[in-house]
Amino acid sequence: MRRSIGLGMVTIVGVFATMTTYEARQARASLTVYEIADNLYMLANASSVQGMGGGGNTAIFVTDDGVALVDTKIKGYGQDILAEVRKITDKPVTTIINTHTHWDHTGSNTEFPDTVDFVVHENTRGHMASQDCDDGAGFEGGSIKNCDAFTGANAKYLPGTTYSDTLTLFSGADQIDLYHFGRGHTDGDTFVVFRAARAMHTGDMFQRLGLPFIDVPNSNGSATEFGETLKKAIAGISNVDTVIPGHNPTPVTWDDFVNFSGFYNDVVMKTQQGKAAGRSVDEIVASYTVPSQYSDFSAPENRLRSTVQYVFDGQ
Repeated sequence: MRRSIGLGMVTIVGVFATMTTYEARQARASLTVYEIADNLYMLANASSVQGMGGGGNTAIFVTDDGVALVDTKIKGYGQDILAEVRKITDKPVTTIINTHTHWDHTGSNTEFPDTVDFVVHENTRGHMASQDCDDGAGFEGGSIKNCDAFTGANAKYLPGTTYSDTLTLFSGADQIDLYHFGRGHTDGDTFVVFRAARAMHTGDMFQRLGLPFIDVPNSNGSATEFGETLKKAIAGISNVDTVIPGHNPTPVTWDDFVNFSGFYNDVVMKTQQGKAAGRSVDEIVASYTVPSQYSDFSAPENRLRSTVQYVFDGQ
């Protein structure tokens, strides 16, 4: 069972409108703010929202010199994020960290001042700068990168700060540590650790309490390596109590993250064992049940099948 988290929560009334792309065709999501620490907040979709809602969870971190954000949701939510920042502080947004390239985490980047320092893993910047896909109007099988978003005049929003393995931003109580442990959801996933707050934003390396979507075809993700990357993160990151997942409607605990790794790696192990025994993907999927120790986690058939297929194929 998961431990409870004592966090302050404020519900914000959303504005409902009709928009034109996939993510915007949904009613605009009501957003909820969770106070993680005195200067750290999670801006999430209301738990009742179905589908993508406003996109991935945003972290708001108030430093001595300004505000650092992690991820900017889908296109059109920049002003929503800024409105919540202004309720917390009058300091400007100076830094935006994107955990990876997908449109539901970078969609509002261009709605912030171009003086902002955008920070990403070097592979993520490569995806952002590419022109081999459409402008993020799809989901799980459609186009999910923001290639067109950072071209032409908007090339100025391409990240100016990149890293390969680790990077530390700021110092003292403001310190943020960035980690890349290998391929998983994409080939450029960043774990963001707020050192003094003992908190971490995982991006889509831990999306929710269930099997993840893995972007193998578009962003060089790997279902086979995903589990090993989780193990490396657990071994390489310490002193974290609270976790901001990519899409879960509430914060969770470090223990939840550890259990997610066990849950995911169990699927990988059973797939590999099934293949070695000469069983098909259909047989492996049909025989799978969530182990009792991971009963908090879900394995929807579509996610299970895609994960098993990728692992079966060595991808």
